[in-house]
Amino acid sequence: MADLQLGTATPAARARLLVVEDDANIRTFCQRLLRMSYDVEAAEHGAAALVLLRERPFDLVITDLQMPVMGGMELLEQLRQHYPECDALVLTAHATVDTAREAMKLGALDYLDKPVESESLLRTVRSCLELRRMRQEKERLSDLVFMYQFSQAIASSLAVETQVGQIVEFLWQRYAPESLALSMLLPDDDELMLLASRTQAGRAEEGRATPLRPECGPEDLLQAHLVVAGGPGADDETRFVGVVLRSHDTPVGYLHLVRRPEQPPFDAGERRLLGIFAGQVAASLENARLHQALKDQNRQTIEALAEAIDARDAHTYGHSRQVTRYAVRLAQVVGLPPERVELIDYAGLLHDVGKIGIRDYILLKPGALDDEEFTIMKRHPQIGVKIIERVRGLRRTLAIIEGHHERWDGRGYPNGLAGEQIPLEARILAIADAFEAMTADRAYRPAMKLEEALGILMRGSGSSWDPGLVEIFVELIRREGGALQIRGLKPQLTVPLIRPREPLAIQVGDGRD
Repeated sequence: MADLQLGTATPAARARLLVVEDDANIRTFCQRLLRMSYDVEAAEHGAAALVLLRERPFDLVITDLQMPVMGGMELLEQLRQHYPECDALVLTAHATVDTAREAMKLGALDYLDKPVESESLLRTVRSCLELRRMRQEKERLSDLVFMYQFSQAIASSLAVETQVGQIVEFLWQRYAPESLALSMLLPDDDELMLLASRTQAGRAEEGRATPLRPECGPEDLLQAHLVVAGGPGADDETRFVGVVLRSHDTPVGYLHLVRRPEQPPFDAGERRLLGIFAGQVAASLENARLHQALKDQNRQTIEALAEAIDARDAHTYGHSRQVTRYAVRLAQVVGLPPERVELIDYAGLLHDVGKIGIRDYILLKPGALDDEEFTIMKRHPQIGVKIIERVRGLRRTLAIIEGHHERWDGRGYPNGLAGEQIPLEARILAIADAFEAMTADRAYRPAMKLEEALGILMRGSGSSWDPGLVEIFVELIRREGGALQIRGLKPQLTVPLIRPREPLAIQVGDGRD
């Protein structure tokens, strides 16, 4: 593996010095003295020094202040703006406290009075280079610590949204840009989507996408990225840094940062560090995308299984998906964390999987169940547990599936749990399950009106269901009920709905809902 250099110079390299002095005698004296230990070049004024700086890097510039064409103060300003990796030492025959302070503000490490003594010059240059070395070591250590923290943070979650938030926050702290944007390729859709866009004014709208094939070139990727990011890059290339995110040599996205004109440009060390970050970001986002795709595939499989079970009776087709919609929304309103809401999502789809072990003559019976049939029906939560417990990734849903027919007063089944003995997720699911059953047609009765069903829930509050949850759910349905209904779930019935001539004493929650 290549050794990644986060600084600008290796300890073994001879330091490169640039002497900027309009007095030829002083310039020659400094050049000859310092060449014994360093690589030294010279310039007669600041403008000539900038020509050399554009051609090659220097570690330390030793500059006079009073010079023709371009003086030392202006040169220090140029160093700060365009060559922040280069340090400076000031020579002056007009040393005052104010002059020295101004030079130090512009980045000079130290200053020497003229006439310059050889021992003093050598000692001060050594001191400046040592300060430079110590600063670079500190920066390298800081970068390594930051990289470790960065990798730990983005490895803590496989959720794309969580990772994007962590990536943006870390890069914002490290680089302090004016703006930042991150996009990701969606190969299944042949699109580039904006994952995050942040400016000093706040976060911009995310989720915009533009068509782009995965095999596009870097320039095509950059242009598409700027389209979804909502604007061009910086006019000054030194204040714009962009990098293609690659995973296994395949582009997966793009990241760019822009600094304001008054900020220092991105130096070589920052660009190298961003390149390292880009590799971590690319791998992390690609893993998260694949993980999300696998989760989506698993959920679609579970959803298909639930619908296959529901479809045994045309009246219950889509029941599990609708129950899940109600239960998930109630869990969100209650304030459960995302990981527990996700459990309810899976448990809601699977809560009736145990019905696969119940005979059709019981499930589809158009009248009330007798005691023996009801006893058989009450086994379906435990049958579901037996089926699901074989799937390791779904075992955390078992208590919810098993408990969705327990009652607040302890008269439910299969274990007769009461009150808060029943898992909160199971209590939420029980309310959603009962409400959906009451407001949908069944083989043994027609659908109830909304207020009738809510009235039954409120009358059963404190006996059948958790009273606090019932109150929240009733308010939720009255506020959002229409938006929570999933349209187009019911298939065309092949037989007419059986409606009993006499009202049947059907108990809500007899297990067939």
